[in-house]
Amino acid sequence: MLWSARHALRVGGAALSVVVGAGFALGWAAGASESPARPAAPVPARSAPGPASPARSVAARPATPRLVTADLTPDGADRYEYALRPTPAPRSDGATDLVVTAPSSNLGVNLRSVGWFDDGTPAVDAESCVTWSEFSGPIAQAGVALRVRSAPGGAQAITVTNNIMWGARNGWNVHLWSGSQGDLIGQIVLTHSFGPTVYQTPPLPWRLCARVVGPALQFKAWSLALEDGEPEWTDPGYGASFALPAEWVYSGRAGWYVGHLVRGDQAGYRSLQAEPLDAPVGERASSSSQASAQEVMRSVAASLEQALRPAVTAPA
Repeated sequence: MLWSARHALRVGGAALSVVVGAGFALGWAAGASESPARPAAPVPARSAPGPASPARSVAARPATPRLVTADLTPDGADRYEYALRPTPAPRSDGATDLVVTAPSSNLGVNLRSVGWFDDGTPAVDAESCVTWSEFSGPIAQAGVALRVRSAPGGAQAITVTNNIMWGARNGWNVHLWSGSQGDLIGQIVLTHSFGPTVYQTPPLPWRLCARVVGPALQFKAWSLALEDGEPEWTDPGYGASFALPAEWVYSGRAGWYVGHLVRGDQAGYRSLQAEPLDAPVGERASSSSQASAQEVMRSVAASLEQALRPAVTAPA
């Protein structure tokens, strides 16, 4: 069973960098430690499913998009290096590929970062998709980020990430980040598309899409090696919906997430896409209703599981 208790994580300040074209980066860190961090086990963040698809609003992207990154949980002087390249033909929808590398100078494993293209305007309703094509290292973590914005305590963001605790990569997590504090509000195991056990994980590449419409978040994930088409948002075998707190309905950027790369590790992302959504009032209400209904079903299922669990008796 995946870890679902709600815990707090507080680390140092946030870092921001800008990547132009093929990975040239200018960056600075606020409040980062002067001394390098020691290697450590991954620190868990605070731990605790659709309507018809809204219309996408796609803007033409420059040939060399600008990727802006922010560190959610800085780890000493560690950093990631980013290299952008256009997605090869026949795609012509403005998608971009990305390779993230942890340089050999890194000493820790708890750096978590988000990135987005700074070529549009922030939006309340948005969607982000990424294909995770490769990774090295047993705890490398990929995901998407939504409603990313600057806040007094650092970057604020909603993330959907592949679970790495206990190696259970068939699990997926939803976090709310305020600076370096992450609150896990949703967690689900996709036993249909990612296997009932950690030994049945499907082959890469994996595709992940997530969207926020008002107070509702939906995501879906599947293996492109096994699935020819994209599943429906309403298919519970591939994703889930979650209700967001009212204070997390605001305008922000849509982008991507990477975390826990050990020095020398790489993570490859294909077909990065993030765009605002034009969601009519009716679809916003439908998304909210479905997310609330699924929250109720999960709560009932958890209560039944607890009630049916055999009682543990103390040894005589």
